[in-house]
Order: sequence, then C-alpha cells, then structure tokens
Amino acid sequence: MNLRRLRCFLVLAEERNFHRAAERLFLSQPGLTQQIRALERELGVRLLERRPFRLTPAGEVLYREGRALLERAEALKERVRRAGRAELRFGVPENLLPDLMPLLDHLRRGLGRAVEILEMHTPEQVKALKEGRLDYGLAGLRVEDPAIAKEPLLKVPIVVALPEDHPWARAERVPLRALKDEPFLLMPKEALPPLYEAFMEVFRRAGFQPKVVREVARFPQAVGLVAAGVGVYLTLAPYRVFPHPGVVLRPLLEEAALEVALIYPKAPPPPSLEEVRALLKALVL
Repeated sequence: MNLRRLRCFLVLAEERNFHRAAERLFLSQPGLTQQIRALERELGVRLLERRPFRLTPAGEVLYREGRALLERAEALKERVRRAGRAELRFGVPENLLPDLMPLLDHLRRGLGRAVEILEMHTPEQVKALKEGRLDYGLAGLRVEDPAIAKEPLLKVPIVVALPEDHPWARAERVPLRALKDEPFLLMPKEALPPLYEAFMEVFRRAGFQPKVVREVARFPQAVGLVAAGVGVYLTLAPYRVFPHPGVVLRPLLEEAALEVALIYPKAPPPPSLEEVRALLKALVL
C-alpha cells in the first residue's frame, strides 16, 4: 500500500472535508482527489462518499487500522536510520561526566564506532530519548517512565566538602550526623528537583534537617563559599578530580550514593543494544 496515499486518506477522514484536508497536506483539492482515487484503485474498493461526506465500511476499516500501520512504518524508518548512523548519541549529566568518561571510552573502543556525548540532566535525557534525539542515557537519578528501560550500572558516592581547617577535614570518613549543627550550602530545589530530593533523603536517613544558610546552584561557587568558611556542602564524588584550594572532599561514614543507570527507549530499541549492554557491564562489574 502506498503510504503517501494512506496518509492523505487518514487526514481526509479526520477533517471530513476536502478543502481543510488539502490545506493540512499542502496539496490542491484536485491533487488530494487524485491521491484518494488512486488509493481506491489500488485497493479495489470505494473508501468514501462525497455528498454528504461519509466513509464506506471499507473506509472505516482503513481509518481504524491505517494509523497503526502508518505509525509502524514510521517507527521502522526511524530504526533503520538510527542503525545506519555512524555514531551513537549518549546523554550524560555534566556533574557525572568525569567518572563516566572511562565507560564511554571503553564503549568507543569496543564498538569501533564514534560515541557522541551530549551533556543533559536525567529529565532532559528521558525527554530526548522519547523524541529520538538520543540513543542512550547514563542517568544519575531515578527514572519512572514506562516508555524507558533502565539497567543499573554503578554507584557514585555522595561526599561532603569541608574547609581544610575543619575539625573533620582529616577524617577518612565523616559521619553526617556529626555535622547536624553546621551551616549547610544546598542546591535550590528548582535547579534539579530529583537531585535535591536525593540529597534531602541522605539528611533524613541521618536523622536531621540541614540548617541551610545559602542556596547555591553551581559547584565552583559552592566551593568558594566552603573555602571562605560560609558552610559545608554535599556533592558528588566525580568532583574529586578537580583541585580545590582551601577545601577537602571526604566520603560519608553512612552509605550514600547515586545509582547510575543505562537508560534507553523500550520501543523502538536503540541500535547495538546487546553490544552496549555487554561492554558497559563488563567494565563496571
């Protein structure tokens, strides 16, 4: 069945008017009429009556089932396009990129193809996956979307940033409960609500609410304020790779971490799924 003609028929069946349907399809009315007649000849049945406009029983069947057929055809085209691209597109949160680069480099070598990295927080990754703008995501926050598959990969510890002269600065691990009377710097909830909630859950498990003296959205600003003695700050372990004059990063005594998961659309599945899954899990296990 000619899919262009099917699309014309479906629009006409929705509009129930040749003039409006032709405008939606950027066709002239005679051009639309020709498409419908050609479809009827192809199928060997009459699909509609013009005056008054109504679908025939055959037209009703085609209208009910034709949209699903068109959607499957479009999904197939997208799978073919994605499989034929030279690179895979991965979404990665900016704050996790330092720890995840070894995974991505391992993936490039194992697949023998380019991996394009797009910096996106988890909610942005989910949206891009559903819109076909990403093949995979490495998500640091919980994903509860029925259209998205998720497979746990690794855990990234949550650490505390302290001034280098702080009493706990030399400890190998810091009990968060010992900091309950400290002034805290905290990211604003509106900056990234899921990450904010993840940090608040760490405080709840420690049995206290932090005394927040300042909301800070960016890590460099927070580190400067910690060095100045304004407060202490919870953050993620990947930032340990950067030098922080006047500041030390210490793991918490309590187990506190963000789980990083491989996420991807369930339908259609992304290209090279089995290879990607195997390569990533081989490195982190």
